[in-house]
Amino acid sequence: MKFIQAQSIMNTKHSAPLVCCLCAMLVATVGLAEETRSWTSSKTGRQFSGSLVKVEGDSISIKRVADKVVFQVKKADLVPDDWNWIQQNMPGAAPAADATGPVEDLSDLIAGVTAATGTPAVGVLLVVDGKTAGLGVSGFRKAGDEAKVEANDKWHLGSCTKSMTATIAATFVEEGAITWETTLAEILGKEIKMHEEYGPITLGLLLANRSGITGDTPDSVYEGVQSSTAVGDLKDRELVKLRAQYVEAVLNLPPSSAPNTKYEYSNAGFVVAGAMLEQVAGKPWERLIEERIFKPLGMTDSGFGNAARDDKKDPTQPWPHNDGPKPVEPGPGDDNPWVIGPAGTVHCSLKDISRYIAMHANHEIGPVLKKAETYKFLHTAVPENNNYARGWIVGSRGWTEGPAISHNGTNTMNHCSFWIAPERKAAVAAFTNCNEKGSDVCRSAIELVVEKYLK
Repeated sequence: MKFIQAQSIMNTKHSAPLVCCLCAMLVATVGLAEETRSWTSSKTGRQFSGSLVKVEGDSISIKRVADKVVFQVKKADLVPDDWNWIQQNMPGAAPAADATGPVEDLSDLIAGVTAATGTPAVGVLLVVDGKTAGLGVSGFRKAGDEAKVEANDKWHLGSCTKSMTATIAATFVEEGAITWETTLAEILGKEIKMHEEYGPITLGLLLANRSGITGDTPDSVYEGVQSSTAVGDLKDRELVKLRAQYVEAVLNLPPSSAPNTKYEYSNAGFVVAGAMLEQVAGKPWERLIEERIFKPLGMTDSGFGNAARDDKKDPTQPWPHNDGPKPVEPGPGDDNPWVIGPAGTVHCSLKDISRYIAMHANHEIGPVLKKAETYKFLHTAVPENNNYARGWIVGSRGWTEGPAISHNGTNTMNHCSFWIAPERKAAVAAFTNCNEKGSDVCRSAIELVVEKYLK
């Protein structure tokens, strides 16, 4: 075993200490993958680049890139995001416990929906007592093709992505990296030019659709941002740079109303919120979703954009449809532009999205959100705001036995609908790969499941 001298870094010229003073010591290096990342001191807020060497209880050894020095810190010296990363990336690290009980196949229950509506395919999930209790699919991945949808196929969430953006924002708030009252001027004021009216807009207002940012953006805001490119074809630095370019174009449009005076549903507002988080974290929104939601919840079959993007002819995933329904060929135009990801580009398997929905149904403390008051904030409608909370719509149904949160999502070629009843720790969600009659299709599937299992 090789030993490297670890020394105090208080007075080195590369100093960016995690703690006020580190004693000299010998640290054993072990066979961890040396992934370089940015580390932040919980005490000073200063950052440096380094790779994880060893974890032993609450003692962490990190090798700094600048001078190759290996030094030791304690868990308390790290910001929560760094400690969460360690827990998720240590060899043998396990994701969150699978929130499933016995899972019933709901496919036969919803089989009649596709036949009655002519939609290509439908999927549905059921959460009972905070656990996935049922999953089902019916229909075809592509109209006119014989390939049937399967249990592990991935469905587009559209605007149901917005609740994920609000959720990752909440993780930063819990860590103290940002607040709901942090303004655009504070985070983006030095990075981009904007109308002065936008400066006082807060993160909380953006996520409540009360920012005054128009809900009807012109095509000009997409100029130069490679909007037809698949997100996977762009490097992280390009994602951040091009999204900032889009945000600057949006924030140079005149406000449609004064901030915090009225509700106006705005995709662009959620993208601006995502850009604020990117600036705080120094990485793109896509990585934040992966690190703060997908990985902690064990969502291994989730991603961004059209899940069938790589299909050539034979469908391996549900294809989007429009006009009739007519299959949309994978390629440019098969989804929302990647740049508006924070407003609506996530796709997930039923099992994956059920884990996320169950987390919100349970008000689960850890591994994503750590405080009960965070769920209350996210799930409570803002007064005089069309029942909109932060990424969720608040309402009720007879079966919910109290307030429920919901959302619909569509990219005009797919449709989905979430209904979550925290009082019952129950939820139902439905998905279809065609927007025509999409709302009716999802409603029909949800009603069938509710009638049999939740009434």
